[in-house]
Amino acid sequence: MTENMPLLIQPDGLQFFELVDSYLDATDRQIVRQAFQLAQQEHGQARRKSGELFFTHPLAVAYYLAEYRLDAPALVAALLHDIAEDTRVSIAQIETEFGCEVSLLVDGVTKLKDVTEGVLQGQAARGKQLSSQQVQEASLHKLFGHTTADVRVVLIKIFDRLHNMRTIQAMPPHKQRQKAEETLAVYAPMANRLGMWHVKNDLESLSLQVLDSAAHAQIARRLEQLARVHQAIFPEISRQIMERLVAANMRVLDVIYSPRQVYSIYRDLKADKGSYEDIDSALRLVVLVEDDLSCYSAMGCLHQLWSPVPHQFDDYVAVPRDNLYRSLHTTVVHETGQHLKIRLRTVEMDKTSEIGVLARWLYRGSPLWSETSDNRVDAFLANIKENIELDPNDLGVGVQGVVGNVLQDQIRVYTPQGELKELSKGATAIDFAYAIHTEVGNETHAAYLDGVRYPLNRPLPNGAQVRIEKKRGSTPQRLWLDEDLGYIATSRAKARVRRWFRRLPMAVVQAEGQNLVNEELKMLGFPDQSHERIAQLMGFATPHILYRELGRAELLPTELATRVAQETWDVWPAKKVGSQVTGAGGDSYYIAHADGHDLHLCRACQPEPGTRIMGYLRDDRRVTVHRLSCLRLPQDPRGARTLKLDWVEASACDVRVVTMVVDAHDRMGLLNEITDLMLAEKINIEYFAMPHEGRVRHLIFKLALSSPRLLVRILHQVLGLTNVYAVRCLAATEKHS
Repeated sequence: MTENMPLLIQPDGLQFFELVDSYLDATDRQIVRQAFQLAQQEHGQARRKSGELFFTHPLAVAYYLAEYRLDAPALVAALLHDIAEDTRVSIAQIETEFGCEVSLLVDGVTKLKDVTEGVLQGQAARGKQLSSQQVQEASLHKLFGHTTADVRVVLIKIFDRLHNMRTIQAMPPHKQRQKAEETLAVYAPMANRLGMWHVKNDLESLSLQVLDSAAHAQIARRLEQLARVHQAIFPEISRQIMERLVAANMRVLDVIYSPRQVYSIYRDLKADKGSYEDIDSALRLVVLVEDDLSCYSAMGCLHQLWSPVPHQFDDYVAVPRDNLYRSLHTTVVHETGQHLKIRLRTVEMDKTSEIGVLARWLYRGSPLWSETSDNRVDAFLANIKENIELDPNDLGVGVQGVVGNVLQDQIRVYTPQGELKELSKGATAIDFAYAIHTEVGNETHAAYLDGVRYPLNRPLPNGAQVRIEKKRGSTPQRLWLDEDLGYIATSRAKARVRRWFRRLPMAVVQAEGQNLVNEELKMLGFPDQSHERIAQLMGFATPHILYRELGRAELLPTELATRVAQETWDVWPAKKVGSQVTGAGGDSYYIAHADGHDLHLCRACQPEPGTRIMGYLRDDRRVTVHRLSCLRLPQDPRGARTLKLDWVEASACDVRVVTMVVDAHDRMGLLNEITDLMLAEKINIEYFAMPHEGRVRHLIFKLALSSPRLLVRILHQVLGLTNVYAVRCLAATEKHS
C-alpha cells in the first residue's frame, strides 16, 4: 500500500480527514481534529529544508497510519510527535489535554537531546555531557523501551522515517548518509520483523539510492531488462499453471508476477562478492489458492507438471517466519529451461505478508489477524525487552543487542526435548546454551548437532536439534568474546560471559592473566619475552595491571597476541603474491595467484573487481585475464594453461611466510578441517610436512599471511579444533624436526 501513499500532503487536511472520517466514530474524529489544530498552530509557518510547511510532515505520518486504519490515539500521537522536540508544548501538557495513552506514545517517539549522564540516571543534571553517539544510543534505548510497552510507538517512528527518507534530497549529503545508514540498521529491519514488507522495501530502496545510487540504478536497469523478458513469457506460464490446477479441481484465485527488490539483490551480491551479471534471472510467481491444504496440493500438481529443483523447497506455512510471513516456496524448471520460483499461499497469507502487524488494525475482527499472530509479536517485543535490560549501566549494550540480534534474520533450533529456541542468524551453540540458561552456557564443553559433534564457533543451521554437553569444572573462555573467532554472536551471551569474569576473585584474575600472557607468547614463538616489556607495549605501567585486565577479560588474549605480532612482524620472511594490472580507464588493480607472470586484461570482456576471473597463459608467458563468462577465454581441457585468479586489495599483496606447528592426537578428518580453515581465510599453504607417524601427529605448515591479526586468528582457530592440544609458530631462525 505504501506505493500509493502521496509524497506531499495538503496542509488543509482534506485528504487526511476524508480518510479518517471513513472509519473513526464521531468522538475519535473530534479528538483527532483537536490534535490537528494544535499541531498546525504550534508548527505555524516553520518550513522544512525542502520549502514546504513543517506541519505537512507530522500530517503525512498520520495519513500513512490512517491508510491502515490505526486508532485515534496513534493518529493523535503522530500529529503531535514533533511538537515536544520543536515547540513550547511539553509532554506533560499533551497528557493534560489528550490523556496518558497519547502522551506515552509521543514521549516514546521523542528523541533525547542535550543529555547528561545524570539525567539518564534520573538524577540532577550533574553528569558530564554525552557524545552524539551516546545520545543516539540513549534515544534508541528509550524508543525500544517504549515499543515493548506499546508497538504503536515504533509504528509512528517507522512511518516518520519513511516520510523523511522520501523527502531527504533537501538535506546536506552527510546528513543523508547518516539517516540512510541508520534506516538500514534500525528502521528497515524493525519493519521487516513486524512483517511490514512493503514499508521495509521502500525504506531499503530509498536508503540505497542515498548510499550507492550507481548500484541502485544498475540493479534497477537489470531488473527492467529481466521484467521485459519475463512479461513476454508470463502469460503462457500463468495459463499453464491455471489449467493444471483447475484440472485438479482446485480454485486458483490469481497468479501474480513478483520480481525481486533492488536492495535484496544488492545485499546478496555484496555478501557473495558477485557482479551484476550474477543477478538471478529466475521468474518469480505468487499463486493464490483457497486454503492452507490447497497450497500443498497445488505444489504437488506443479511438481508433476515441471521438475522441482532439489533443495529448493521451504515450508513457511507450517513453520512461519519470525516476521509473520507464511508461504510455500519451491523452484521448478519449465520446459523452456527457465527456472520458476513459485510461492503458494492464500489471500489471507498474501495480505498479512505485505503489511504484517498493521493487519491488527486494518483487518480488525477478521481471520487475517489471529491470536497466534498476536503471540508472535508479543514474543518479539519480549525479546527486545530482555536485550535492552542486559546492562543497565551501559545502554549501548542493550541497543546493540536489539540492532545486532533481535532485528536480524532469525533461525529456529530445538533442544533434544523439542523445545524451540529462536536466535539471530549466525548464532552458535554457545549462544544457544546461554539462551537455555546462564549456567548451561557457563559450563558448556561441547555441542552436538543432530547427534554429531559440532564446533562451538560455527553458526548453527536453521531447524537443527542441538545438544549441549556440560563438563564438571568447565567455565567460560575469554576467547569466546573475540568476535573474529566466531564463538558468540548474541549480546545476551556476551553479557553473561563478561559478567562471569568480572566476578572472579582478584587472586584468580591475576593468576589466570599471567598464564594467558605465557600462553600467547608461547603460541607466537616468543616465550622468553619479558612481561614488563609486554606490559609497556600494551600501555600498562606494570605486568600486574596487564594480568588484571586480561583476567577480567577487559583486554582479550588475542588483542595482546595481535599487538605482539605487529611488533615482531618483520622477523618472518617477506613475499609478494599480488600482481598489479592496469584497466582500460587507467585505474590500477591487484590480482593474486598469477605466479609472477605479466598480466593484461582482456579487451573484449573488460574484467573489473567484483567479477569472477580466470587467467590464460599465452605462448609468450604473459597471462590474459578474462571474465569467467568471456567467450574469448580459450578452451583448455587439461587445465595446463588456465590459472584461477582473484582480485585482492593492495594491502594483501605483501605477505609474511610463517611456519606453524600443530600437535594433535590423530583422528579422521583433522587435516581436512585445518585446510578448510585455511581455505575459508584465503591463506595459501606453501609447505606441509608430517614427519612423525603414530597416534600423536606433529603437523608443520608454512603459511602466507597478510596481517598479524590473521596470524593470531588462524592460530586460535586451529587450536580450537578437536584433538589439537598445542599450536605454535617457529621463529624465523628456528628449525623444525
